[in-house]
Amino acid sequence: MSKAINNIISGAGTIMHSLVIPFFVLIFIIYYKPFVAYELLSMDNATFPFNATILFSIVLVTLSITRGWLYLVGKYRELSAAAYLMWALAETLIAALFCSLYLVLMSDELSFFETAGKAFVNMLAMVVYPYGFLWLGFELYARRDDEPAQVADNTLIRFYDEYKKLRLVIAPEAVMFIKSEDNYVQIHYLDRNRTRKFILRSSMRALEEDLSRHGLVRCHRSYFINPSFIKIVHRDSSGLIVAELNQDGFESIPISRKYQDEISRLL
Repeated sequence: MSKAINNIISGAGTIMHSLVIPFFVLIFIIYYKPFVAYELLSMDNATFPFNATILFSIVLVTLSITRGWLYLVGKYRELSAAAYLMWALAETLIAALFCSLYLVLMSDELSFFETAGKAFVNMLAMVVYPYGFLWLGFELYARRDDEPAQVADNTLIRFYDEYKKLRLVIAPEAVMFIKSEDNYVQIHYLDRNRTRKFILRSSMRALEEDLSRHGLVRCHRSYFINPSFIKIVHRDSSGLIVAELNQDGFESIPISRKYQDEISRLL
C-alpha cells in the first residue's frame, strides 16, 4: 500500500473525503447548474435548491458509510491504487443510484434507469475534481513525510513488499513494534511525535534479518519490538508475560517464554 493511499484511508482522510466531496457537489450544482443537473433537479424553479440540498444529504450519508467501510478494510488489507480507484467509482455509482431513486419518487415523469444513467455521468464528471485534488494533496503530503532523516543510509530500515518494491523507509529508533497478521505486517512507528501504522504485504521471515540488524527484538512469533519503547514487563491476568509500551493506546505485546531472557537482558 503506498503511503498516499495509506493516508487517504486513514481517519483524517476518511473525514475529509466524507465532507469535501458532498460540499463540492452541492456548490457546483447550485452555482454552475452543470450538464443536465438543472433539468433533473428542477421540476419547477422553486424546487431546484431544495432538491440540490437533498441530493447533497444523500451523497454525504453515502460517502460517510462507504468511507467508513474503506477505513475498516484498510486496517486489515493492503489496497492498491487500482483497487482504490474501483472503490471510488463504486461509491460514486451508489450515490448516483440513491439520488436517482429520490428523483424518481418525486416525479412520475422520470424513468429510473434513464435518470440513473444521467445521474452517474453527471456525478462522475463533478466528483473527479475533488477526488483528484484530494489525491494530489495526500500524495504531496506523503512525499513530504518521506523525506529521509538526516542520518546515513545504512542506519535506516527499508521495508520492501513481497514484490521487492520499496514501500517505507524509516529510522529504526522510530519503530515501536511490528505485528504479523496473515500475509501482512503492521508497522507501528512514531512520526513527528504522532503514532502511525503502515500495513505492508510481507512476512516476518522476510523482515527478520533486517529488523534484528537494526536493534529490534523478536518477542513472539508474531511480534518484533523496540526495547526502548517498553515501559514494563509483567504477567497479565491469565498468567502470560506481556510488555506494556510507554506510548498510550496500544495493546499489550505478548512475550513468548523462549524470548523472555533476551527481553529481560535488554531492559
